[in-house]
Formats: sequence, C-alpha cells, structure tokens
Amino acid sequence: MRHDWTLLCSEVDAPASGSITLKNVITAVRVADRFRISPINTILSIDAPLWIVSQWTAEFDVDRQIHAGLLQLMAPGGDRVLNETKLRFDFRHTIVFRFIRKIQEVRFAGLGTYEFHVLVANFAQRGEWGRASLKLV
Repeated sequence: MRHDWTLLCSEVDAPASGSITLKNVITAVRVADRFRISPINTILSIDAPLWIVSQWTAEFDVDRQIHAGLLQLMAPGGDRVLNETKLRFDFRHTIVFRFIRKIQEVRFAGLGTYEFHVLVANFAQRGEWGRASLKLV
C-alpha cells in the first residue's frame, strides 16, 4: 500500500468515480484574539470549512482488504495526541481509496503547528503515513 498525499483544504468535490477537486489548500489559520489566551484543552470551533483529504493506493493483492486506521491530531511539537478517531480503509472494491473528513473543531494546546496524522494499521509500522500540518497563528 502506498500513501499518495494528505492535505487540508476549504472545499472538496469528490464524485463517486473519477478525479477529485480540492480548493484553497490550507496551511495556516489565524486564531481570533479572544482565543489566543484560551486555557489548554479548550475546544475551538473552526468557523470556515476545513477538510482533511488523504489518498492511498493498493499496490499489491494483499492490500485489497479492509484496514483499520487512525486519524490523530497532534499538539504543537508533535509530542502529544490531542484527539484520536478510528478509521476504516476499504480496498476490497477499489485500488485508490480517499479518506475525506470535515474538521469542525480543534483541541487548543497553544499557538503553533498542529499535525493531523492518518495512519493505517500494519502499514504505518513500515514508516509511511499521511500527515497534514495546520499552523494556528
């Protein structure tokens, strides 16, 4: 299995088959002044749409199954998981799988660069996984 790319964007058009359109790739979000002094672990709502999109390709027959995965939000510095969600990657009927999820809130741990990690069980141990960074400024 191969990780192709992982991005954060403000719009996604993903028809059931065919190409995908991503608009306004995002790398930074300005935090409103009232949230700059928020206590650690405050949940901040994201006003503008924010989507994480990750594309994976099954390269071998052994990849053509359902794989367990995780979406993790890492604190600035990458030393702490702020949020973790279980995922399911189903390659039984496709070679290319796209994970698309709307991000509506972020657990605040201070200003800095947050990373979204997309990991696939029994694959991430080999050293390749999806990552998208979001800098809160």
